[in-house]
Amino acid sequence: MKKTIIAALAALCCAGVADAKRVVTDLSEVYVPEEGGNKFEKITEDADCVNSENLVSTAKGILGIKNLSKIDWWVNPRIAVSPDGKKLAYLNWKNKTSNVMVKDAARGGASTQRTFRTNVSDFNWSPDGKTLCFTEYRSGHYGVYLIEAEEGNVVRQISQGMDNDFSGQMTKDNNTILFHRGEGMGNYSIWSYDRKKNLFSNYSRGMTPCLIPGNPDVIYCARYTDKHESEIWRVNLKTGVEEILLSMPGRSFTTPRLSPDGRWLLVTGTSMDEKGKNINTDIFAIRTDGTQFTQLTYHPGNDLSAVWAPDGKSFYFVSQRGSKDGVYNVWKMDFAL
Repeated sequence: MKKTIIAALAALCCAGVADAKRVVTDLSEVYVPEEGGNKFEKITEDADCVNSENLVSTAKGILGIKNLSKIDWWVNPRIAVSPDGKKLAYLNWKNKTSNVMVKDAARGGASTQRTFRTNVSDFNWSPDGKTLCFTEYRSGHYGVYLIEAEEGNVVRQISQGMDNDFSGQMTKDNNTILFHRGEGMGNYSIWSYDRKKNLFSNYSRGMTPCLIPGNPDVIYCARYTDKHESEIWRVNLKTGVEEILLSMPGRSFTTPRLSPDGRWLLVTGTSMDEKGKNINTDIFAIRTDGTQFTQLTYHPGNDLSAVWAPDGKSFYFVSQRGSKDGVYNVWKMDFAL
């Protein structure tokens, strides 16, 4: 099976606004009037080669199907911040390989390579800051692996067999890893792996699980509708209670990220400019009780894959802003809601 087809198991074909037309837009502005008063800071430079392979597509879908009323994007996490907030990690694309790079979150500067693989596609930092849990495409399948965050290149394989697993998240005790598994086109389910018992467990539908500190039985996740749009859900893995938090017909929202105080979720979602000609991805926030849904970014370029700074006063995200050629970099934005 070709890699582009396998990638469809992890990338979301997200519905946009019907009959939207993609137009060439100047992306060189850092911010637009709707973002006035917000502080933006560029963390990476073009020379960092932030990986944009298979990140966002509008003219051609993930299966090569042309549909200008939809936009596809890779929903799995592309950047991460260390628990102490001192380091930022991102995916680099160079010499036709994709790997995790780490740099100073405040000053930027030089980057240090932390994985030495061929095609790392997503990753997360462990709560204690000692481990990176990453996904790699290898031998025709996506699998979850572990590597030390600071030094060494010994890799521990978590996924087994012929499955396609993504977006691994480690619990606070570093024993359990939650992830989602692709089970056919558009079908995903939440799984866990107990490292001590060597036990895999299957729970409910969903992808990109977001853990809740202090409440190991409950997660946030994204789910497809029968129209192939994505919603945000809260799921109790123990009791089976499931609650929908964010759903809008004709639009999709993915990759929930819980704020340090537990009150907000950051998500990536579909957006359209005022003239109704340019459909793209933007960053949104919503309270965990489902209220105060707010659009945070309005740039005509794509903004996605947001992660919180540990103090909850800002967040990092991948964006095309500030680039005449639409090159992606990591940016930081204040959060003041």
